[in-house]
This record gives sequence, structure tokens and C-alpha cells, in this order.
Amino acid sequence: MGRPAEDCDVPADRFANRSPRFQGVGGGGFNGSIPDTESAAKTGYAAAGSDSGHSADSSDASWAWSPTGMNRSLINDFISRALHETTVKGKAVTQAFYGTSPNYAYWNGCSNGGREGLQEAQVQPRDYDGILAGAPAIQADRFLPAAMWPQVVMHELDDFVPSCKFDAVNKAVTAACDSRDGVSDGVIADPRTCRFNPASLVGTVTPCGTITAKDAAVVKKIWDGPRRPDGTRLWYGILPGASFARLAATENGDGVPTALASGWYTYWLAKNPSFDWHRLTMANFTHYFDQSRQEWGPVVGTDDPDLSAFRAAGGKLLLWHGLADQLIPSQGTTSYYQQVTATMGGRAKTEKFARLFTAPGVGHCRGGSGAAPADPLAALVQWVEHGKAPTTLRAANGPMSRPLCLWPAVARYDGQGSTNDAANFRCTGRQ
Repeated sequence: MGRPAEDCDVPADRFANRSPRFQGVGGGGFNGSIPDTESAAKTGYAAAGSDSGHSADSSDASWAWSPTGMNRSLINDFISRALHETTVKGKAVTQAFYGTSPNYAYWNGCSNGGREGLQEAQVQPRDYDGILAGAPAIQADRFLPAAMWPQVVMHELDDFVPSCKFDAVNKAVTAACDSRDGVSDGVIADPRTCRFNPASLVGTVTPCGTITAKDAAVVKKIWDGPRRPDGTRLWYGILPGASFARLAATENGDGVPTALASGWYTYWLAKNPSFDWHRLTMANFTHYFDQSRQEWGPVVGTDDPDLSAFRAAGGKLLLWHGLADQLIPSQGTTSYYQQVTATMGGRAKTEKFARLFTAPGVGHCRGGSGAAPADPLAALVQWVEHGKAPTTLRAANGPMSRPLCLWPAVARYDGQGSTNDAANFRCTGRQ
């Protein structure tokens, strides 16, 4: 539980009769530790966070398993119970400390923290007045098994591509698609429209070898995402320009899967601590993917598009996702938002309470060559407390600033003034 930054040792009556804002702070990965509430407290919020009911490294999935079966109570804590209990108790402590209940409550989280925010909107719609959900780890029953796909592809093709070849691919695809927004800044503004054939790089010499046709096939399959043997899409791949380093890491001629994905297969699907991911093939991958959807979709999916109770409670939802996310493909979030829009009566009605922004060139929650949201929580506060719905989000990366546009619009340079100044870009592409 965070406390006001002014001085945590002063008498509580100094804060009497104030009307504090409360902030629930989300965690990441599989959680397992208390997230950073101090930053929220330093900006004047009473804040609370949860370890989600267990203690472990955030990439450790083993806590959910035991030799006698899955730890259903701990899983329930992780998915939902810890969120609501922390919120209720956090508000109670806030009221006891300040002498008044919070005027407004906000959720602030990215990755699993974003999923937690959407869980609250879907299941506890009155807990928060405003929810900020970045790169939400919804559809975990799909994106987690899909996160192993790059390793399966490389193993199946017997080609564990070294990192500098992947770097060469990203350098080439960025050069090919960067300037479509009117400025060459190392950022692909709209990777959805980037058509680049990695086969064009066959024969390119890199510090770790010459790019081969097999290398190009690996890249194409990673971008394309997992498919059934008959070609039917299972889930999305990372978008062109996103780093391969998270999902397609290699070392000494072998693959190095992200622990989130390998833990999912080992403990949640195979339920066998001795499981060897090398047993996965493109053929049996489908079996595990289907098992993940059937067994865990209703538990960890967190993608119910019916937000009518949250809307009726007056809640506001601000979603954002980096288009260069190297762990959770942004297409899952845009697909979910489309489902919300269809369920809630169309875009105009939906945007009265829920808006989605995309961040070109931004990785998972942060990082990358693009400009990440500078203070999206402030924009949410303006919306909740003053009715000023954001039409863009201010974003920055060093000296570069950009407007982040309401999905599916893209910011394009208007041809005048500094290309580092957000004022010289316009959002285009909304029908």
C-alpha cells in the first residue's frame, strides 16, 4: 500500500478532510511480487498492489502446479481474487488514513497489469472509475502457446537463426517501410501495411553469416504466426519491425524460449516438470494450442467484450499497445477492441467510454525506436473527472515527440516544421 509522498512519518490528521485519488497498480508476467506503488504515491495517490497470491519470479509459472494437480486456489488469486481483495482493502485503508474515502479510483497496469485492469472492468465494474490498460495480456490461452512458435519453427527447419541475422532483417524492413508516414525516423508507422519479402535478403552477408533461403523462411513463418497443418491461422505473429530477441532467441546453435512460454507448456499444459520443448513440432503444436484454449481459455482469457456494466457504472477505459511489441502481438488487442465495438453498439458509442491507441515502434510496455505514451494516466484523469476524452495521447522518446492516434488512425508528417515535434503530425486513416 503506497502512502503520500510528502512525509510518511507525519501524523495522519495532517491529511484529514482531503479527498485522495486511489490507484490500483498492476503487476507483470505471472506476478509473484508487489508492484511499484511508490511511484504512484509520489504523484499524490494512495496506492495498492498485490503479489497476486504467491511469491515467485514474474516469469515463473511453476507455482500453479503441484504433483497432485493444479493449484486452483492460487490460480484464482492470480486471475481475479487478489485484484478485487486488494482494491477493497486498499480503499478501506485509504479511508482510515485520510478520514474520507477516495473521490476517484484508477487502475494503472501494463502487460499482465493491463489484463488485470480488463478483468476488473469485466468482473468488478464498480471497483474503478478509470482503467489504464497497456499491452494487456488478455487471450493468454492463445498468445502464451503462440510465443513458442518461433522456437518450433526454427527447430522444425533445423535453423536456429543467430541474432545478427534477425537484426539485419529488421534493419532492412525498417528501411523499406519507414518513410510511408512522410518522415524517415527509424519507426514503421503502420506495420499492418508493410509488405516486405524476407527472401529478398537471401545472400546478404552479416557478421554471423550469410542469410539463407531457410533463414528467410523462418522469418516469414514467425511474422505470419502459428497455423494448423492445413494453413488455418491459430494466432498472430509479431509485426514487421518488432524485435525477434524475445521469442526467437538462440544460443550455441539451439533455441532459448522465453520462460513465460516454456513455463506455460511445462506446468499448465504438459503438467510435467521434465517436459522438453524440443518435443514440439508444427504438427503437435496444434494439439497443445487447442488444449490451451479449451482448458484455460475460460480462466485466463479475460477478453469478454461485453463491458455494459462498466459503462453503466460510468467507467472509462483507456487502452494502448505498442506496434513493435515483441512478446504480445498488438493484433490481439485490436481484435478484442473490434469485438467490444461490435458488442457495445458501434464505434461512436464505444468511444464514449473506451478508447484504444496504438504506439508505432514501441515494444512491450516500453522501449523500441518509437515514442511511448508520456503520461496516459493524466489523460485518463482528465476524461474521468472533466469529461475531456482524449483524441490523441502525447508520446515521447528523447527529443522526439509524436501524437498517438485513436486506432486505427496513423500519425503522418504534414511536411512542415521539425520532424521531432508532435505538432507537425496529423492522425489519418480513420473511416
